Amino acid sequence: MSSKSGMYTGALMQNAAAATANGTTLTVDGFSVATLQVSGTFSATVTWEANIDQTNWIAVQATDLATGTAATTTTGTGLFRIQAFGLSQIRARVSTYASGNVTVTGRAVV
Repeated sequence: MSSKSGMYTGALMQNAAAATANGTTLTVDGFSVATLQVSGTFSATVTWEANIDQTNWIAVQATDLATGTAATTTTGTGLFRIQAFGLSQIRARVSTYASGNVTVTGRAVV
């Protein structure tokens, strides 16, 4: 998804994932912040990762908007924010999986 004005862009990053998976990347070149929504009923870990070279993924902190806590992973649902200044891509990798379905939707804004 993307806006006609170019003010935001978005991606379905994990679509009811039922295994470990890298998922779809959210391109954040030219955007300042990304907000990610994790939903589903699952027992899994989502690891927030980013890059600037479109090859090498590095764990980054995302802030849980409900608690204000910053971490490189989550095991629950919610809204999470990543500062995207200078980053090229962000992904929400399902790094461990036990059961259920994980969905992650991302939106980057200027």
